[in-house]
Amino acid sequence: MPTERRTNRITSRDLQAAERRQQILDIAKRLFAEKGYHATSMRELNKEIGMAEALTYHYFPGGKLEILKSVLQTAQEERISKFVVFFKELFQGGKVLDEVLLQLTYGIAQRIQEDQQYFQILMRERKLLGQEQQDALDELTKQPFAALADYLSKQSAQGNVREMDFEMAASQFLSHVVVSVVREILNGRELSQKEMQRIARFYVQLWAK
Repeated sequence: MPTERRTNRITSRDLQAAERRQQILDIAKRLFAEKGYHATSMRELNKEIGMAEALTYHYFPGGKLEILKSVLQTAQEERISKFVVFFKELFQGGKVLDEVLLQLTYGIAQRIQEDQQYFQILMRERKLLGQEQQDALDELTKQPFAALADYLSKQSAQGNVREMDFEMAASQFLSHVVVSVVREILNGRELSQKEMQRIARFYVQLWAK
């Protein structure tokens, strides 16, 4: 008797469902960023999507909150994971401190500016995430801080920067960059190359041995 073989072939129906889910997430992401989670109703969301409410609940049985969590989860995996890879590659290149800090500033600014909607929603609605998702986000966001602290520690061992609390120094620098980028975005601008250089130069001088 021949054995039955199961396949994991993706059908056109599967692709259509995936496209529908992504459409919902894309539109929800825009509305949540523009108006806020609480100010965006399911009725408004369905109207923008052009989909019956029952069909939206078919894809997201948990309703608006599930959609929010999915929006942040998808962006989190795409954006923050890329941040981590960027940090690791940068610190393995043997670059000098001022070059590293300038590239860090530019890289952070570029990535936040590329997906402003995600960061707007994250800062505003983070408290609505479940504890497990918040914990996962915390673990991801700790990695860049740890990577920079480790880099500074090695630079100190080589005599390039002074001895200090490297975790605090990393936190200070990264927080400064993020706040500067967000401030410019709120004013409808991008962080200028001149300002990036000024920030990098300030910390090189601050940490000089």
